[in-house]
Amino acid sequence: MKLRYVMILSFILMISALAACSGTGGSAGGSAQNPVAVKHDLGETKVPRHPKKVVVLELGFIDALLDVGIKPVGVADDGKPKFINEKVREEIKGYTSLGTRAQPSFEKIAALKPDLIIADSSRHSGVYDKLSKIAPTIALKNLNADYQDTMDASLTIAKAVGKESEMEKKLTEHKEKLNQLKEKLPDQKQSILLLGNTNDAITVRDENFFTSQLLTKIGYTYGVGDSQKNDAENGESVNIKMTVEQLLEKDPDIIILMTGEKDKVDQNGKRPIEKDPLWNKLSAVKHHKVYEVDRFAWSLRRSIDGANAVIDQINKDILKTGKTE
Repeated sequence: MKLRYVMILSFILMISALAACSGTGGSAGGSAQNPVAVKHDLGETKVPRHPKKVVVLELGFIDALLDVGIKPVGVADDGKPKFINEKVREEIKGYTSLGTRAQPSFEKIAALKPDLIIADSSRHSGVYDKLSKIAPTIALKNLNADYQDTMDASLTIAKAVGKESEMEKKLTEHKEKLNQLKEKLPDQKQSILLLGNTNDAITVRDENFFTSQLLTKIGYTYGVGDSQKNDAENGESVNIKMTVEQLLEKDPDIIILMTGEKDKVDQNGKRPIEKDPLWNKLSAVKHHKVYEVDRFAWSLRRSIDGANAVIDQINKDILKTGKTE
């Protein structure tokens, strides 16, 4: 009788142990059974709880993941790691390059067996279904994101990976940083303009661009506004082409030259346009208010951390307050 009792007890304990293991042995089992419904630009996707292997198909999404302690296993980086901030690049060292942002490699994405894909709703709307067959996919604005789009996307990503409180804290810190800089600006509002390539025509970022809107949040007046006719649709950002004469009509107080690898410069690092007599009539030029910045940092890094980096550079180089905060 005793032996039978011991055998029954042992059997019950074994069944209990197996049940416990199946419940806690890995996040994947529990995650698959209790997914999180995430609303995004192209619909609603059920995402496994706390996904571990995440790939991103736009650069700005990298920062959003790092902000909540997750390193992407794959990034569409155009095969040019230098597009990514140096410090960030070091943090995600070992990631798999997934090809170009415009045409990422589906084979490379599938090979990583991701739990979650974060796509761009502008670039990847046409291949969204194909991506969704590989893994749960959410699509958000980054390529054509304005300031608020970027903040909203960061929160959506945080929800998708179960880290909303961490992102909310990051957003609060960013807003405090922005307000601190705003208080340092002169009482009289200054106009500011972002210039990209100037080889054939002057390329100006419009008022819907992420960094343009950040500058207005800080307290600047952006040099082109709603009255500026361009090809923007649905509020999306476009580049405006200008001549030097048209730029002189705008005559901003501050000019930001976003310099990239395609800009023509002479042996002294100067652009040909800087020798134009009309260029030298600009108020920003005459008052030494032309600042050269890294286009990758001011244009491609559309994220909370990218915004913070812009704030730091304005603090240091434009307002010249010394240490960044």
